[in-house]
Amino acid sequence: MKALSMIVASIVAVVLIVPGSALAGTKAQADVDNVNHSSGPGYLVSAGAVEFSPTVTFTHQNFKREGYGNVDHFTQLDVKPTVGFCVSDHYEVMAGFLARHTSVNGDDDTALGATAGLTYNFSRHGSVIPFVGLGFGALFYDGFTMDNTAVLAPMLTGGVRVPVGGMAAVNMSVGYQHESNADGEFNASANRIVASVGVSLFPWRTR
Repeated sequence: MKALSMIVASIVAVVLIVPGSALAGTKAQADVDNVNHSSGPGYLVSAGAVEFSPTVTFTHQNFKREGYGNVDHFTQLDVKPTVGFCVSDHYEVMAGFLARHTSVNGDDDTALGATAGLTYNFSRHGSVIPFVGLGFGALFYDGFTMDNTAVLAPMLTGGVRVPVGGMAAVNMSVGYQHESNADGEFNASANRIVASVGVSLFPWRTR
């Protein structure tokens, strides 16, 4: 528990301190940001922007216990397409679809679910746009009922965007997820630290 507390504290520090440090600058820099907001390709996140972020994660491992001949095989595939809508220059509402397929020694299981949350995009600082996010989600292992349902809450994220051209960005982030009824097992729990690098597309604006 002590190690977990230290990890969570580190994530909170990243979420609260790093983006705040990135905001340190002069008024002249803020004026430059405002110009980029209206005309430059670097400031993609602004009121009316629509973001699409597809994510695919694949894990495979072999596990062997000392003194036993059997080897356990574990495979997990996560697919998470997410759509965001910027209600202002900083606040973005996020919603996504979740699909998780696991295979343990040939026994397959697939869960479908969804996530939702709120992202705060800070003003552009240099060539990056810091952001933090808070969300929740659910994975349904026994159809869309509350039986064998894993609850993901909270989901904390902090990171930066690096704009690429006028319609895309590379995102780098680190996050913490708590999962109740982990993998659909009643009263099981899991705490996950998630570091990721992904791509966001901004295909259109509504205003």
